[in-house]
Amino acid sequence: MTRPSASKRPIAAGVWLVLVSQLFSMTAPATAGTGVADSAPDDATLGATAPERRDTDHWTLGAGAAVAPRFQGADKYELQPVPLIDVKYGRFFAKVGEGIGVTVIETPAFTAGVSVNWMKGYDEDDVPTGVHGVDSALGARLFASARFQGVVATLAATQAVTERDRGLVVNAGLAYPITVTERFRVTPALGVSWANGKYMDSYFGIDSSESAASGLNRYEPSSGIKDVSLRINASYRLTDSISAVGSVGFTHLLGEAGKSPLVKKRTQPLGLVGLTYTF
Repeated sequence: MTRPSASKRPIAAGVWLVLVSQLFSMTAPATAGTGVADSAPDDATLGATAPERRDTDHWTLGAGAAVAPRFQGADKYELQPVPLIDVKYGRFFAKVGEGIGVTVIETPAFTAGVSVNWMKGYDEDDVPTGVHGVDSALGARLFASARFQGVVATLAATQAVTERDRGLVVNAGLAYPITVTERFRVTPALGVSWANGKYMDSYFGIDSSESAASGLNRYEPSSGIKDVSLRINASYRLTDSISAVGSVGFTHLLGEAGKSPLVKKRTQPLGLVGLTYTF
């Protein structure tokens, strides 16, 4: 295994953009950028943090606080401030968890496009002594989203480009936005992610030198289904421009990801609350 070396913690905003993605994926209608981000919890899923769109183009900015594990499989959690961003102008979009990109196809029922997104790694301080950290990376993302009778189906693939050893992650998900009242929306969402051998090995693997230094067994996982997730996302419009948003859920590691010596907890809860302002 060749594990990319990690510098001390990446820029906090970049790290937590991905955290928010795993909390909000697939909450929006099938508009620009709607789709699954990398995977969870470091590559997760996010949808809109704003109330239901009244206009095609929009600028939504906000902030919140999130609780999530330090890395996939960790038994320690962190509380961190997070930015909430959802911008669309024509075919251009910038959205937490989905990156910065453009839609190539955009209809009321189907959307597809490309973006540059963030793939979160972890710091060596978060894993057992002797195990190297994993660099975060920029990823090239292809996505598609379809809407049928209120159900939003999403598919996205993200390939690391700045740290190619980070590999490829493919995510699929289903969500069903429910308008409870004119101001209140709840969206249950299910997701599953698959990762190739490079991703699994770089994130969950233990090479010979790490095994000798940490006392953990050498481990070289192969490609396969990485995790499943369940989210309940909510948005309440306080005014025409201001909304309160929140999300609770969990991610469960599967297969060879869940069997990694690094994994302390295969099932991990997640949560976020925040406020957004739509211009």
